[in-house]
Amino acid sequence: MRLPRVLLAAVGLVLIMSATAHAGNRNQPIVGDLNRDGRPDVTTLGPLGDTNVCTLNVQYRRADGTLRPPVTYTYTSPLPRQPFCPDMGVAVDLGGDGVTELVLTHFNNSRGDLLVLRKFKVTAVYQGVSFPSTIRTADFDGDGLVDIWQSTDEVETLLTLRNTPASTIVPGAINVCSRVPIPNHALADFNGDGGQDFLLSRVCRNSLAEAAVYFGTGGSVVLASTTEPWNTRYEVYASDFNNDGVPDAGLITYTGGTSTVRHFVNSGTGVFTEVPALAAAAPKISADSSQGAHH
Repeated sequence: MRLPRVLLAAVGLVLIMSATAHAGNRNQPIVGDLNRDGRPDVTTLGPLGDTNVCTLNVQYRRADGTLRPPVTYTYTSPLPRQPFCPDMGVAVDLGGDGVTELVLTHFNNSRGDLLVLRKFKVTAVYQGVSFPSTIRTADFDGDGLVDIWQSTDEVETLLTLRNTPASTIVPGAINVCSRVPIPNHALADFNGDGGQDFLLSRVCRNSLAEAAVYFGTGGSVVLASTTEPWNTRYEVYASDFNNDGVPDAGLITYTGGTSTVRHFVNSGTGVFTEVPALAAAAPKISADSSQGAHH
């Protein structure tokens, strides 16, 4: 659970998790091409104090791959109360107009504010998930614009946000209950529409565990579920079991002290047929689920 805002202010927000190798976690640098020279730059957010004047320390990347010394930009947060300054975010070209925006939020933001900074100035505030554990990107509808997804254990939610041609952020097609801060998942185009879909293992409160494919433009296919998540858990991964160039779904079920492997071959349009598990499966493609918890 989050600490109360008063206590957070008193300790100066010093409860900082170390950065991991995954994008969009709190206190982690944001990697993205901010000056549109084709090279990924690195942005560090700050400060972690009680001021509403926030900083961006940007290291632009040289042609040889090294980073230049940081350039500091400041902006005034429009948020009405602490935490004023974001501590996580992503770099996204909203609307595809050639300008990379920073979309920022805070681990302890109860309102779910998403600040959009264009050329290092706040241009919009949108509604995201409250108390986010992570914020990340993928193109869910195949329109060539990079969309956003967020997850959190505090309000048990995973949702997607769509990047529109009008350079706005609107709710996406996926909004599901998910208790794990960053749930086990794999992203792939399972239905052939050019967008990314979620192969997701989720737990909803203490009443449901499920392995399913959630399509980026809406709809889902459930591969397995149980109403006893304390007794059974699922691990999912994407692979190509029959070598046809189409992503398939792998599922490992853990019940008690035993595990069972199941393979689901994909038609290419998001129709899955279970086949006998192969003795030697292709490498797993999955994501972390251990970081970003709120205690």
